[in-house]
Amino acid sequence: MHDPKIHRIDPVISSTSACLSTSHNALLYWLTLTLLPSRSETYQTSFLAVPPGTAAPQRLIDVMPGIVFQADGDAGWSMRYLSAGCHPLTGYEPEELLSPDYPTSYNTITHAADLPRVLDSIRQAVDLGQAYEVEYRIHTRGGEEKWVWEKGSPIVDSQGQVNGIEGFITDITPLKQSEAALRQVEQALKAREDLLELVLDSIPQPLFWKDSQGRYLGCNQSFATAMGLSSPAEIVGGNDTALPYLNLEEAAYRAARDRLVMTQGIADLQSIEPQTYPDGHQGWIDCSRLPMRDSDGTVMGVLCTFDDITAQVASQQALKRREQTLATLAEIQRLLLAWQWDWQEPSILAIFAALGELAGASRVYYYELQGNPGEPLFLRQRVEWSASGIGSTADDPLFQTLPLDPLFSDWHIQLQQQQIINQVESDFSDLQRQLLSSPPSNVKSILLLPLTLQNRLQGVMGFSNCVAPRPWAEADVDLLQVVTADLALALERRHTELSLKQAELKYRSMFENAVEGMFQSTPEGQYLTVNPMLARLYGYESPQDLMQTLTDINQQLYVEPGRRQEFTELIQAGGAVLGFESEVYRKDGAIIWIAESARAIYDDRNQLIGYEGTVEDITDRKRGEAAILRRDRLLQGVAEASQCLLTTADMHQAIPQVLARLGEAATADRAYVYTHHPQSITGEPAMTLRYEWTTPTTAPGIDQPHWQDQSYRALGLERWLALLQQGKSICSLTRHLPPAEQAVLLRDSILSILMVPIFIDAHLWGYIGFDACHQEWEWSASDESILVAVAASLGGALKRQQTEAQMCYQVYHDALTGLPNRTFFDQHLPQAIARTSQNEQMLAVIFLDLDHFKTINDTLSHAVGDLLLQQVTQRISAALRAEDIVARWGGDEFTLILPNLTTASDAAKVARRIADQLTPPFLLQNHELHVTASIGIALFPEDGEDMTTLLQNADAAMYRAKQQGRNNYQFYTQSLSTEAAQRLKLETYLHHALDRDEFVLYYQPQVNVVTGVVVQMEALLRWQHPTLGLVAPGQFIPLAEENGLIVPIGEWVMRTACTQVMAWHRAGLPLVNLAVNLSARQLQHPNLVNVVTAVLNETGLPSTYLELEITETAAMADMAASIERLRDLRQLGVKISMDDFGTGYSCLSHLKQFPLDGIKIDRAFVKDLPHSPVDQAMVNAIISMAKGLALSLVAEGVETADQTLCLYELGCTEMQGYLFGYPQPAAKAAPFLQASHGQKWRLE
Repeated sequence: MHDPKIHRIDPVISSTSACLSTSHNALLYWLTLTLLPSRSETYQTSFLAVPPGTAAPQRLIDVMPGIVFQADGDAGWSMRYLSAGCHPLTGYEPEELLSPDYPTSYNTITHAADLPRVLDSIRQAVDLGQAYEVEYRIHTRGGEEKWVWEKGSPIVDSQGQVNGIEGFITDITPLKQSEAALRQVEQALKAREDLLELVLDSIPQPLFWKDSQGRYLGCNQSFATAMGLSSPAEIVGGNDTALPYLNLEEAAYRAARDRLVMTQGIADLQSIEPQTYPDGHQGWIDCSRLPMRDSDGTVMGVLCTFDDITAQVASQQALKRREQTLATLAEIQRLLLAWQWDWQEPSILAIFAALGELAGASRVYYYELQGNPGEPLFLRQRVEWSASGIGSTADDPLFQTLPLDPLFSDWHIQLQQQQIINQVESDFSDLQRQLLSSPPSNVKSILLLPLTLQNRLQGVMGFSNCVAPRPWAEADVDLLQVVTADLALALERRHTELSLKQAELKYRSMFENAVEGMFQSTPEGQYLTVNPMLARLYGYESPQDLMQTLTDINQQLYVEPGRRQEFTELIQAGGAVLGFESEVYRKDGAIIWIAESARAIYDDRNQLIGYEGTVEDITDRKRGEAAILRRDRLLQGVAEASQCLLTTADMHQAIPQVLARLGEAATADRAYVYTHHPQSITGEPAMTLRYEWTTPTTAPGIDQPHWQDQSYRALGLERWLALLQQGKSICSLTRHLPPAEQAVLLRDSILSILMVPIFIDAHLWGYIGFDACHQEWEWSASDESILVAVAASLGGALKRQQTEAQMCYQVYHDALTGLPNRTFFDQHLPQAIARTSQNEQMLAVIFLDLDHFKTINDTLSHAVGDLLLQQVTQRISAALRAEDIVARWGGDEFTLILPNLTTASDAAKVARRIADQLTPPFLLQNHELHVTASIGIALFPEDGEDMTTLLQNADAAMYRAKQQGRNNYQFYTQSLSTEAAQRLKLETYLHHALDRDEFVLYYQPQVNVVTGVVVQMEALLRWQHPTLGLVAPGQFIPLAEENGLIVPIGEWVMRTACTQVMAWHRAGLPLVNLAVNLSARQLQHPNLVNVVTAVLNETGLPSTYLELEITETAAMADMAASIERLRDLRQLGVKISMDDFGTGYSCLSHLKQFPLDGIKIDRAFVKDLPHSPVDQAMVNAIISMAKGLALSLVAEGVETADQTLCLYELGCTEMQGYLFGYPQPAAKAAPFLQASHGQKWRLE
């Protein structure tokens, strides 16, 4: 049964319709073209909807040998119209298949097996909007089964909806029967062909035949299978080049052999030829070619068959290879026997080359396992052979030593277990592949064989294939393991030989290279054997020289011949002797000390036949023992010298005693200390003999001018200076020194010297030394070390003396300024009081405090503050008399003692001079600083008769000076004591005021007298203390400035005032400008801009509504920093005005540098303005200047209408004062902002 197909009719009818009877062809053709749409078309109207007057098409439909139909669009496509051709085709009248009154329908007569397929074909075509064709079976009324062909198309309404299908059905049963008959004939032919194929395919040898052009006509299955084809048909029509795995040479070779057979007409039998198979492997075939002839005998092609003889060829090659292998193994054995154990000698390289050719390897190598106990093991390459064209790794440091862990840890375990590694590249770990598969190694496959000695892994034989990733065959592995075992045996033999040789060399070396002399001698005193050390010990050139010269030990060797007799008696008595000490002669006659240890040698009959033993030169030890005695004596001297340095404070007394003890202990003729210093005239390095001790028989040199204040250069002793400065000692016989140095020393008959430098804090202070003046004496290393120790002790003592003096100075002086400190002051003031009391004079105690110093210290850093203190110290000192004392009391406070005064005005003069000295600005690190001082003066005896009282009263006076505006001096009065106590109490309360919410803000309006409108509210700080009541700002704000509390208080004021302004605004009052005073501390604080930004962000007050008022004094404290900070505030939108203008010390040149928005005329100019022409001129000048600089202007302290009118006439329209309103709390200040309230302030 055939699957349904949808065919396109444009315009040729389907193959099925073409096969219908000739009588029907024309009619069907017309109908399919006229009535049914093409595949890409659909009906918009039914072809059965025939217009009136067109009866001819209906008659034509009725006589057609088939059924014209129309079906509904339901799921089963139920027929709603069938033409008259239904009865001849099915045996049913159309009504029987259409009417619901009959049990049958068209779908029920459709073969049940075909109906789903038919319906599915229709549904698919309708979904695509295309025509369809389908073949299926039906059952007629008579029970006959017929094949029909149906073609139809969807019916689409004007809205594009499918409401049915229509088409044509015709009988194709005869066609199906013809096709069945034809298939039977074809099957018979196919059976015969299959039989022939079966015969050919049964032949096991590949068989094929070609035409005269070399094209394949056919082949059997064996050939097709051998060539990688699924069936013989695949090769028909192609030539040898159609087999892609055949290279061009093989294809050309076969074509030539084929042509030769066809040309000569003679068979070509048993031709041995190479064969490439589809899987790429190479093989060999035994091929026979026969010419094919037609009935006329003409050669029409060639018939070929072949047998695969790859196994036979491989067997022959293997046999040949085995013969070569045996020869190679024999050669390897020969080379191993000839190997001289050098891994790089030609024989071992030849072995590895032979192994490489034998194994077909690209690279052969041997790695030796190495590593110290407790350390990671690694492989060291010993030898490598590389095939031609393969890169070597022998010179690559990366492959000289290979760590086992973690790179080859898994391989290491396998090799230790006697397992081989036979892997291809894909088996490697990522780390292994990264190392081995990349250049220069390029390993595709690897074979590693363990080389073991005594069941321990000693190394690895390796074979790499750098061409193809193929593992080594088992036979090759077995063979290479044999060779590896041979190499292991050779190495083991080598190790054995080396062990024997090393043992022999060890004992020979021990004898030849022993650090002690070794001998064998006869009982009579004749040396039989001696080692080189004994010969050297006795001063002979060789052992032979000694034995030939020293023939009688008893008489020639010992200084005291009796010692030899004692030596032999001890040996014979005890069998051996240990450490027998004697003096003996060397060949040159010199005497040395030796210690002999020997034993007697007896033969089998217990007869003494000689002595053997060792001899040690103990001359140095004997000398050392003597040196120890001398050293003990020196150490005793050192101990006494150190005790002297520790117990004697005065170095001028201690050093001569030290030299005496050391000189006697060292048996020196002179002991001395030179100091190192600049030459008094030239300043170049010089030396002076400062301390000296000599024996009674040695002339002193301390009085000689050539040892006093002499430059090293002048004496030619530059070398001494260089060595001493490097911390090196000078120890020599005079005759070994340079001529210039000899000349200096021989003036005082000095024959040898030992000098050691003395350092204090790495600086050369001088040197200490010994001289020998009566005979040459070689000072020992022990002498030098002891003198070095003494020099260190002496340097320490000198350092201690300096340190004590420095500490004494530091106790009484300030480290920063160098001034006397409080301790010094406390000691000297009572003394000065006592002297003044005796002389009946006057004395002043001054307490001086720098104004705003803490602000400078906090804002510009302590480093700048320290520099300022140092320069202030210089200026204060410059203002004092010679007898005056100034001390740094602490921080920025200074105390002064002014003795020998006649009147109080004398103290005032000094105070004024100090103030004058501080007036010029200080230039420090690009900062121009103006510093003033508050000075308090207390007089003795009027203001106190003891130190404590005078200091307290001077301090009180100083605080009064601060209260008076700073930058002045005040004398103590009795009332100041009470004020000081009150001030201390107030300061204590002030520290807690902010935490206890004791501060409140009052607000005072600034009014435009022309409009009567409040243009700005100024926030004024008040302190409401629970017991003190309302504290005036003048009382606590200076205190807050001094102790730094003004910074957090000022931040609270700003935040609270901004919050209040916004609260008024939210309550319906107009948003008003706010003025907040900024203290000097706040202005100089580095975080000011951040604080202002945070307050504005938190409260929501626009920055343009905030005005910060600064004073001239605050701005000028550090003008550069002030300008920078004010500019940053201006960038925020905040306005800046200068308060109390004209009362400070700024000048116009400074003023114009400040980024100001306005100025305030101080109340001092307003108070007497209506009656004072001077004040009027001043105010007029200020107003003119403000207008010239485009600055806003506010006059403060306005209390009368006359003042208001005068200011207005001078050009000032904005004013502040009691006339317009007293400062009020926030609740009472709100009415100021009401528009009606301000009308009374407007000038009419």
